[in-house]
Amino acid sequence: MERADVSIIRLPVDQSGPHVQPLFTEPRVAVLPIGHPLAGRSAVTVLDLADDHLLQAPDAVPEWRDVARELRTGECDDVPALHSVEEKLELVAAGAGICVLPLSTAAFCARPDAVAVPVDGIGPSRVCLVWVATRRSRPIQDFADAFPSLAPTA
Repeated sequence: MERADVSIIRLPVDQSGPHVQPLFTEPRVAVLPIGHPLAGRSAVTVLDLADDHLLQAPDAVPEWRDVARELRTGECDDVPALHSVEEKLELVAAGAGICVLPLSTAAFCARPDAVAVPVDGIGPSRVCLVWVATRRSRPIQDFADAFPSLAPTA
């Protein structure tokens, strides 16, 4: 089996083993079903989303986790095992809940039955290069040095 020398990842990730080099950040958006009461807004707050069911692990969106009514009351719906963004968005479109995605992911996977709305008061998605900290080859270092120039600009 082949191994990758360097990976591009989104945080969070356990940073106790690999070398993590930040590259860029991008806003995250709430993806709502088209008929959701907040779907027509130009932006929402995390508190606006407190009554919604999140179709991801609550720790993926700690700002939501900290205000979520369902977590405070214990009336949580189960989050099914989802293997792709497309599966998650299918459930959003069906009205089963909402999700929070990086803006570029929401744009790439846009659907006519769901809408992405900016969320005020939520941290950005952070994209990083990672590699095994003990591997210090010249090609890895050259890639790490060159890659930031390829990152998108605001």
